[in-house]
Amino acid sequence: MPHMVRLDPRTRTGVLVGALAMFLALDVAFLVSLVGMPFAPFALGQAIIDVLPGWISIPLIERLQFWAKGLLVVGVLALFLLGGAAAGALAVSPRRRSGPVLALVALPWTGALVLGQLFASAKIDLATSVIDGGVGLVVNALALAYLAPASLTRETVPMPDRRRGLGLLAALAGLAAIGALPLSRVFAGAGSRLGGVPMRARNLVQRAALASPDPALEPIAGLTPRITANADHYVIDTALVKPRVDVATWRLDVTGAVDRPFSLTYDELLDLDAVEQAHTLECISNRTGGDLIGTAVWTGVRMRDLLARAGVRDRAYDLALTSVDGYTDSFPIAKAMEPETLVVYLMNGVTLPQEHGYPARVLVPNIYGMKNVKWLREIRVETFDLKGYWQQQGWSDGAIVNTGTRIDVPGGTLRWSGDAATVAGIAFAGARGIAKVELSFDGGGTWRQATLEPPAGPLTWRRWSLRWTPDGAGPRTVLARATDGNGDTETPVARDPYPDGATGYDEIRLNVIRV
Repeated sequence: MPHMVRLDPRTRTGVLVGALAMFLALDVAFLVSLVGMPFAPFALGQAIIDVLPGWISIPLIERLQFWAKGLLVVGVLALFLLGGAAAGALAVSPRRRSGPVLALVALPWTGALVLGQLFASAKIDLATSVIDGGVGLVVNALALAYLAPASLTRETVPMPDRRRGLGLLAALAGLAAIGALPLSRVFAGAGSRLGGVPMRARNLVQRAALASPDPALEPIAGLTPRITANADHYVIDTALVKPRVDVATWRLDVTGAVDRPFSLTYDELLDLDAVEQAHTLECISNRTGGDLIGTAVWTGVRMRDLLARAGVRDRAYDLALTSVDGYTDSFPIAKAMEPETLVVYLMNGVTLPQEHGYPARVLVPNIYGMKNVKWLREIRVETFDLKGYWQQQGWSDGAIVNTGTRIDVPGGTLRWSGDAATVAGIAFAGARGIAKVELSFDGGGTWRQATLEPPAGPLTWRRWSLRWTPDGAGPRTVLARATDGNGDTETPVARDPYPDGATGYDEIRLNVIRV
């Protein structure tokens, strides 16, 4: 059995102070990033995202879903801390020299900068990333220069006092990290550059006529609201570093196979005829019964109006959309000409929040969210079938929304008094609409039809409810299925999201407790 490697006390102390110096540097670099600079570790994470081949990234996304980015961030931060620990161990070594120590301190910061520029330069601004990484590097070096000698002063500083001092510094670093969380919200909400500012359309020609809600559904605790608050709307994209667009210099270019290419400033976009539209967006990686789906009232201009101004040529096939960070996707030109396909700039009455695509994004009916490109920079008419980022990873090119339903209430436990209990949820089938939702309480042997609420609009989900009296206490299984407006009932075949979106009935297992 191999023996564990044991570090001598001096090296253990160096590892501790090196990791602590890095932690302090990461705190400061993160606080600096709140004013609009890319956090240095995120530059490395973005490079990993962009360089990772599909045969690795697809299984990871399938298994981890929206946790994938979070775990990537944790992994990158762990690499920085390991680098700091190694630098600390070298700094307390009897044979230490300043040059190698400084090189080891600089390695994580310069490595993140170089890799970010090599593999993700379209998403990582060089100047601001140099500033943030430089600040982190300086703080890291100064903190280690102070902590390493102090940790070795045995004669003047007793061991308990040194431990208390290091513990105090660690506590201060932790408090700084905790304090950075509310500060990030303050900075993120400051200024119109990041969106989220209340605004009305300047020339609204069509208002969204929202159907009245069913008053019987509003009191149901746990049921999804008809309109999702911006803060609660799901966010999925490839950008670990969210683009921060300056609308003073931003332009929307309409180019490609057109007779009259043109560019729009933000003010010129706002001056165009605008329409409101209630619209549900769903991520293609949403699992059956998942929460990567949301509904908002969006405001923007019709895509076909922009294309009419440009003069689309007869050979046009696809409309390619490019984000300011280089992300690209496309859909057929016929889909672009539908009146519900929009370039939007308002979300629930405010300018698009940064994470939802400020200053402008695309909204396409009946297609999963990956093709509703955010941070829009260019609209290009192509004469061929362009494969976007996710299609190159093997995901669906058509990306048509599958019919699905989700059971919101009750949860895992139903406290039952003997009266009928409420089962409720949402169903969505893209532009096809929902015609029927059915529930089964006997494993699919029989089905009962739920009551449907009028949808907020023709492109939104539909809420439903059903009153059900259990036949007694104990474990129960509830299945739900939906039928779309074309009369097609969703398939019972359970399928993972990759590559065409998830399918299968939503199922919950209840523990009915008689009270």
